Amino acid sequence: MTNNKQSASMRLSVRMQDIAQSLDDILAEVCGERVSFVLVVQADKVAQYVSNTARKESTDLLLSLFERWKANRADIPAHMNPDLKT
Repeated sequence: MTNNKQSASMRLSVRMQDIAQSLDDILAEVCGERVSFVLVVQADKVAQYVSNTARKESTDLLLSLFERWKANRADIPAHMNPDLKT
């Protein structure tokens, strides 16, 4: 099967580690240090994720985000977000 005939989710799956490495590099440049991330994407109605942390840490990171969403704190502009360190 050629790359053009593969599904979007299959093409994405094959490239997720490359995407993660690029994202890891960019985030480290922006932040001045390596930071944890979880990237969740959907193609062909299939959710996929990649992370630079172990699954337990990824789960904790996502759960903390969901808790902030439930508390209506995540959509505050960054300069006013009480969860961000100055």
